[in-house]
Amino acid sequence: MNNNTVSRAKEMRIVESFVDCNDTLGDHVKLQSRATENGYLYFPGLLPAEEVFSVRHEVLQVAEYHGLLREGINIGEGIRKEGVYVDLEYDKPTRPELKKFYNDILSLRCFNAFPHHRILTGLIESLIGQPSFVHPRHICHVLFPGRYDHTTEPHQDFHPVRGTKNTWTVWIPLGNIDSELGGLAIACGSNQLGYLDSSLLACGQLLDDETVWHWNPLVCGDVLIFHSLTVHQGRDNVTSSTIRLSTSARYQAISEPVEASALTPHWGWADWEQLYANWEPNDPLKYYWQSLDLNIRSRR
Repeated sequence: MNNNTVSRAKEMRIVESFVDCNDTLGDHVKLQSRATENGYLYFPGLLPAEEVFSVRHEVLQVAEYHGLLREGINIGEGIRKEGVYVDLEYDKPTRPELKKFYNDILSLRCFNAFPHHRILTGLIESLIGQPSFVHPRHICHVLFPGRYDHTTEPHQDFHPVRGTKNTWTVWIPLGNIDSELGGLAIACGSNQLGYLDSSLLACGQLLDDETVWHWNPLVCGDVLIFHSLTVHQGRDNVTSSTIRLSTSARYQAISEPVEASALTPHWGWADWEQLYANWEPNDPLKYYWQSLDLNIRSRR
């Protein structure tokens, strides 16, 4: 690898498969116990695959519109145009055309409605045992192949999300993810370490070679849920041309504090009025959080 392709992911010396948690469905005590022990819950086949593929198709239609996909190939394959990369990073400037591409994804109604799926909200409420709130800041993870320096480093979601530590991330692959596409790995039981220094964690200094990572290939319809203190990282997309797509959304008890920034669009490259521009005027999903009695706090 040259300096442009060094992976930011930590090497995983011990890797085990995700623990299938379908046996906990409908059992609040069992759900909580498993989540506390491992820091995550894995539900293979939880969502209807056709519904997930529908969201994937609309995201790829946006990519096609922006000229990111190879012509002459079914867009469902997610094959990038040769030489094209999407560089969406916190520490580097993003070109205006890529901002427009990402904002067009965030403006999709299906993308915004997806985290409100009754199966997901029902599962979260079963886990936390009280009414839940879905953060409107949904994320689409777009990872192009061959740029290992864009692989997400080890981190805890509480660092960027804040609000309450009792926030849960629901991470869903938009399509099948095999070993070459990589996916997401979780440091089993790392939620029990408490809140860690994010810069040291990202460098891999707080995790030793005995850390047990859980990972396995995923198929469309699988769902991963993990606590805001659970350490996780991306795995490199080592395919030659396939784009990896996934989505994540955050959930919490409606009674707990919410960070004000969690109510704004991801990246902040557009406001809600801009993202809602082509929606129906009275769509109930627009600004749904404004009618809720939330305990909103601003980061100092």
